[in-house]
Amino acid sequence: MIYFCADDYGLDNLSSMRIEECIQKGALNKVSVFPNFSKVDLQKLEKVRLSLHLNLVEGRCMAPIEEVGLLVDNKGNLKHTFTGLLKLSLLHKNEFEMQVYKEIRAQVSAYKNLLPSDAPFCIDSHQHTHMIPAVFRTLIKVLRDEEIKVEYMRIPSEPILPFLKTPSLYFTYSAVNVIKQLLLKFFWFINKKTAKDLSFSTALFFGILFSGKMDEKRVKKILPKYIKLANKEQKDIEVLFHPGYLSNNEADFKDKNIAFCEFYFSKNRKTEFDSVMNIEERSVR
Repeated sequence: MIYFCADDYGLDNLSSMRIEECIQKGALNKVSVFPNFSKVDLQKLEKVRLSLHLNLVEGRCMAPIEEVGLLVDNKGNLKHTFTGLLKLSLLHKNEFEMQVYKEIRAQVSAYKNLLPSDAPFCIDSHQHTHMIPAVFRTLIKVLRDEEIKVEYMRIPSEPILPFLKTPSLYFTYSAVNVIKQLLLKFFWFINKKTAKDLSFSTALFFGILFSGKMDEKRVKKILPKYIKLANKEQKDIEVLFHPGYLSNNEADFKDKNIAFCEFYFSKNRKTEFDSVMNIEERSVR
């Protein structure tokens, strides 16, 4: 199984419509849904697998403001980046985990109430923040306390072998994405112990080294190598895209705490829209 996934559904009506366009063409079979932006109608997504896109870095908090003061500003807007959350988890461990617990539980509960009763519960996170060890521990605690059976959790730890076997792309990776890949792999090494008694499924993940620009040419070079590796290891594959593109004149985020505007307005999102629409390896689903 290859999951062609779009993240960030629910950020904005127009960006969500473009994700829906990909679904209607059959270009996507998995969508990650923001719990804390616009209210979404999950019936529009009935053809695809849904996932909670846990969000700890932007938008409004869903727990009471007074209970998550470390995480938000005085208006209740989540205010920390991945790095900021990591620092808080090291400097204010107990208070941080207590407040993250409340925010994660609020988002999980809100999403669960939207999800059809017969739909599998899948989860990932915006900016992959659930991989921060303190956040991962807290997430697992919430899921256990709420007695939620998770069918699938994204583990963004990319296998290195497909990339090593494609030397023509060595100089196309950004240094930032290389660091992200190594950091997330290290965090998964730490988190494995926490997850060892859980039964959720996962997949070979594809979307870190190309993050921000999953262009068609590079994806088509790497994906066959993922398929070969997945067949050998008897695993699924998850390929992540951000096809909900916007131009500067199509959205106004003044009334929202949107920390990553530059990313949402990037022309590379249109590149990712075109890429997922044109990938040919659909017959292996």
